[in-house]
Amino acid sequence: RKMLIKWFLSVMSLVLVDQGIKAMLVNAKMRVINSGMAFGLGQAWPNFWQGVVMGLLILVIIKFRFNWQTALVTAGGLANLIDRIRWGGVVDYLTVGFGLKFNLADSLIVVGLLGLLYSFVNGSKNNL
Repeated sequence: RKMLIKWFLSVMSLVLVDQGIKAMLVNAKMRVINSGMAFGLGQAWPNFWQGVVMGLLILVIIKFRFNWQTALVTAGGLANLIDRIRWGGVVDYLTVGFGLKFNLADSLIVVGLLGLLYSFVNGSKNNL
């Protein structure tokens, strides 16, 4: 139970930080609304990606339980889902490489998934 509370508080803290950054940037008009998935890809199917995010969040939590990796993936997914509901797409504000656009939530998802992959390969759980 203590681990679940710690996991939940971690997720909510990360979502609040992400949403706070996005709120400041939306008010300053320093953002791009991305109706696709991470890095501006798949913009033709915004509703499809919303369903994918929900499905993946549920699968990740059921499969891997409550560890730091699922906290990152869940926080990133929830933050981007809030954007989709609130703004009609994800608020992106960072650009790298060949114009790939992303945000803190996308970074949380990528780092969490890399952590899950590492844990899967090494057979560890890495609980909070």
